[in-house]
Amino acid sequence: MKSKLIQLYQKLFQFWMRFPQKLRFLLVGGYNTVFSYALYALFIYIEITAQLALFLSFLLSSINSYVTQKFYVFNTKGHYFSEYIKCLFTWFGSYLINAILLECFMRFMNLNPYLAEFMALVLITVYSYIALKYFAFKVK
Repeated sequence: MKSKLIQLYQKLFQFWMRFPQKLRFLLVGGYNTVFSYALYALFIYIEITAQLALFLSFLLSSINSYVTQKFYVFNTKGHYFSEYIKCLFTWFGSYLINAILLECFMRFMNLNPYLAEFMALVLITVYSYIALKYFAFKVK
């Protein structure tokens, strides 16, 4: 007999999966962004250098992001290692595109860094969704 906690989780999961995939992606992505930044801030707080803090937060948050994207956005079965490697490639691509867009928005459009990054994130969100859906979590 399943415990009440497992039954509650299953009901919540079924309710969650009724939301459109794009909305689930935005909500899970928002959570993952906060999680990653919190790790980075924690590492800085305990006096780890910024570059090492960024690297460690990327490693840890990539695992968290993979799990939440796999199960709560795309809900794919199996293929854990290959999907994770594809996710890493996707996120690295996102980083590169983000860095280029940020520089272009600031340099050529004279936007301040806050607005430039906000615009880059909007575009990166679209790229990430497409890349994760059709590359990392593509169902064959």
